Amino acid sequence: MKIRNRLTVLFSVAVTAIFLAFSCTIYFFSANYRKSEFNNRLKQRIVITEKIFLEKSTSGEKIQEEFLNKLPEETEEVTELLPGFENELNVKYPKEFLSELLANKEAYFQDEKMQGGGKIFHINNRDYLVLLTAVDYVGIRMMDHLITVIVIVMTVCILASIVLGHYISGILLNPISAKIHQANAISANNLHDRLAIINPNDEMGELAIAFNSLLDRVEQAFNTQKLFIDNASHEIRNPLTAIIGETDFALEKRRSADEYIESLKSVANEADRLNTLVNDLIQLAGISKKDVTFSREVMSILDLLKGAKEKLDAQHPNNQVQLNSIDADLSAAIQIEGNRHLLTVAFFNLMDNASKYSSFQPVQVKISTQEAGNIEISIHDEGIGIPASDLKNITQPFHRASNVRQISGTGIGIPLTLKIIELHGGKLQVESVLSAGTVAKVILPVAAEEILI
Repeated sequence: MKIRNRLTVLFSVAVTAIFLAFSCTIYFFSANYRKSEFNNRLKQRIVITEKIFLEKSTSGEKIQEEFLNKLPEETEEVTELLPGFENELNVKYPKEFLSELLANKEAYFQDEKMQGGGKIFHINNRDYLVLLTAVDYVGIRMMDHLITVIVIVMTVCILASIVLGHYISGILLNPISAKIHQANAISANNLHDRLAIINPNDEMGELAIAFNSLLDRVEQAFNTQKLFIDNASHEIRNPLTAIIGETDFALEKRRSADEYIESLKSVANEADRLNTLVNDLIQLAGISKKDVTFSREVMSILDLLKGAKEKLDAQHPNNQVQLNSIDADLSAAIQIEGNRHLLTVAFFNLMDNASKYSSFQPVQVKISTQEAGNIEISIHDEGIGIPASDLKNITQPFHRASNVRQISGTGIGIPLTLKIIELHGGKLQVESVLSAGTVAKVILPVAAEEILI
């Protein structure tokens, strides 16, 4: 069921319930008033009957002349209150009524349409019962008419509430329908379009703002994905083109052994570059999953940095990353919890970038403690730096600064490092000045059982 139909039904049910309660209240009080009013008339007839039949006074005769009109189907009984008086009565009265009459000296009852009352009078040292019954035809007809009016008015009100509810819900939901129409018109070809915001302070405005914010994120993700695919295609195509070109060159004619060796070296280098790129992509895709799980262990931060340095030494023996300035006693005592392999990859990438983009000049690695149980590892180089326009995009896969295009790289290292650091509850901060160097700071929480001094 659509919202408009649900609102119409709910509105109609609410109006019907309110009017039904109102009508029942009116009917209840009207019925009680009719009953009370007729009981008063019965009371007056009982007094007249007592004066006429018991006192036999001239005032009674005058009253009789004054109230000649009897009540509809009126019956009157006067009997002395003696044992077994019930058997002498001409009308069968309810037992509860007679019991209440004897107890309270006066009582009234209603049996179906008939109403009655009675009173005990004490005259000449004797007790007499005066009993009277009648039917309030006028009051009953009025109540029946009231029920008819209520039913008719309620039917009209229910129909009117349905029509009015449908109309009002349409007015309220038309802006949503318009927003839905606008949203359906947005596709990949016009992802920059946004919903119109009439009043930002009402619910429709807040809905449009929220949807526009969602579109902003979708467009950004769409553009990022497109850029990623474009860059990935370009980066993968380059080594493949080089491999194919070198292979075709080697197969054109017979060549010397040295020439074949050079061609194979070139193919091996490009294949190694392609292998590194594919491995980085697989690793980045793997740790980008929200439900990624990995083994953890408690390790010394100094041992971790030494492991990354050993891996760097194996690939670039001419690097000048220096761990000498680290306080060995302090850093050896600092323990962190995480995956050794992933963290080694992260620090290797940072050391490799620092060495590569500083032409393998000296790189300083420092460790310092922070408040709230964190440590900071800073890697400082004096290389070419990163332009300010590129600094904000270095965490995007395949993005490479404009001044490093001539230096080999995949553009995956920093995004991969950022993901690894975030998985370990840390932060990565990069500060750089063009032609002056770059400082990469990694902030990680220490192991839970560690207490820093």
